[in-house]
Amino acid sequence: MLVEYQEAAMVNRLFALAVGAACAIALAQFPEFAQQYSQRLGGRLDELRGFAERFDADAARAGLTREQGLAEFAKPGSTFLRDRGDDAAFMIHRFEAFQATKTALDTAAPMERLAVFVRTYDREVGRAAFADFRPAVPATIEGAVHAGAGFVIGVALASLIFGAGRRRVGAWLGGRSHPPAATGA
Repeated sequence: MLVEYQEAAMVNRLFALAVGAACAIALAQFPEFAQQYSQRLGGRLDELRGFAERFDADAARAGLTREQGLAEFAKPGSTFLRDRGDDAAFMIHRFEAFQATKTALDTAAPMERLAVFVRTYDREVGRAAFADFRPAVPATIEGAVHAGAGFVIGVALASLIFGAGRRRVGAWLGGRSHPPAATGA
């Protein structure tokens, strides 16, 4: 029974190491993906900046602020103008949100970037970045730290999952969750 328990424990440890390695590889990709995401975000931001600047210039020529210009669209009379106003408000809101996200990502410390990314993630930009993403071997300290964190998280998760499995193996071995005591005969 001791041999069976040791074999089960060894399989559990190997599985935990494999899960840890897989998580390390996956999380090590974050810095490169975040870089590509930031580039995509910057492209979208440039596009929306042009829209916002043209809108602001048009509003200024009419003697209005951005907010007053948007309010003009909401005046009664034209569904078309109201819909165009809603679209303009959406584009300007998106510009402001992307600008805040880009600033937050650019100013975050390397180890804070993951938290900022999760907090400010935009699904549309993320999908576009992922479509062009090619995994790379991390060659930075940030990538190595993310790999190490991924390994620790993976091993911990696998250990939690297979810790429950170890109790089942222990029950199968006669109700013990630890190896039987060796007899000194």
